[in-house]
Amino acid sequence: AILRRGAGAGLLVAFALLLGALAMRTILIGHAPWSNLHEFSLAFAAALIGTHLMMGRANSLEGLAPLTALLAAGLVIFTLGLDDRVDPLVPALQQPLLLTIHVGSAVVAYAVSGVAFVAAAAEIGQARSGDRIPLLPPASAARAIGHRAVLIAFPILTIAIALGSVWAHLAWRTYWSNDPKELAAAATWLVFGAYLHIAGRRDRWERLAPWLIVLGFAGVLFTYIGAGLFFIGEHSYAAP
Repeated sequence: AILRRGAGAGLLVAFALLLGALAMRTILIGHAPWSNLHEFSLAFAAALIGTHLMMGRANSLEGLAPLTALLAAGLVIFTLGLDDRVDPLVPALQQPLLLTIHVGSAVVAYAVSGVAFVAAAAEIGQARSGDRIPLLPPASAARAIGHRAVLIAFPILTIAIALGSVWAHLAWRTYWSNDPKELAAAATWLVFGAYLHIAGRRDRWERLAPWLIVLGFAGVLFTYIGAGLFFIGEHSYAAP
């Protein structure tokens, strides 16, 4: 209980600090603070914590606070190694409205899927231990939290992909170019769609559901980092 309360209080403090950093960055650059990987990572961490706090009261997320704190800390630590220079926007990003709503919706979708991942990890751990891990909620409660989070994340991710297609047409005269980040986002969307297809079933597929959430979040991380790190494409300006 002490660890849960401490993690919860730490999340509140971290959320306030991250919001302050994003506000200062917005004032400094004059547009939405997610035009490069450094800014996006800070926004991702802030949105993850904010999602946890917003969903917490209605969904009993207190037991997931330590795991959420670990994930958010990982994002912040990753951010510390990124270039934080303020550079002019590349031509493809000079669409203030789409920069705000397309990338912003991706930030929110990734953050909510992060909560789903934390819940799925808790469900897997508790299912294997017979609900014997004291710091985590029971497997059934974690399953319900993860499902609610995917129900929120999936339509937001759909909107982000659709807006990205519109932006691609404006910037590159094509709605879809098989760019690595586009393909990774589409694969992630399909994984979460597959989860929603089997969620709630009472057959041999039931045990697969939390693993699909884990796989979906792995897709989120690959879209967020890996696609730009390992491949060259239209989104290479957002690479580490």
